[in-house]
Amino acid sequence: MTANITEDEKRERRARPEPGLAQASGGGPEAAATAAPASRIQLIFPEWEKSIEATRHLFATALKDGLSFAASSLHDQANFLRNLSDSKTPSELLKCHLDFAEKFWSKSFSQGSKILDHLKPQPSSAASQAIHRA
Repeated sequence: MTANITEDEKRERRARPEPGLAQASGGGPEAAATAAPASRIQLIFPEWEKSIEATRHLFATALKDGLSFAASSLHDQANFLRNLSDSKTPSELLKCHLDFAEKFWSKSFSQGSKILDHLKPQPSSAASQAIHRA
């Protein structure tokens, strides 16, 4: 009999919705009425919001540049392997390796500096206007 009671209790617990969950999930018109005044309350300061947005933009740009560099590097590696498989003599093999190393290092430095340029602090508009006037 105790096994039946615990099974019944489990069913009752599952069937009863939590009052906080219904409001948080947006269930029903009562949730919409209580959420409207809450959405008007500003949760963070405007300065913090600008800082968070700038940081998000910085990371998004760096990630985009990093992923495009990774994609182009994979393409270059595939071309290197194709050229390597087409090589007939040891001198051609050495030339393929040297060409790939040269391309890789030059692209790494140029793309790396491009990614790092995003980390440089940008002067404010007032400061840049003062610089251009001088």
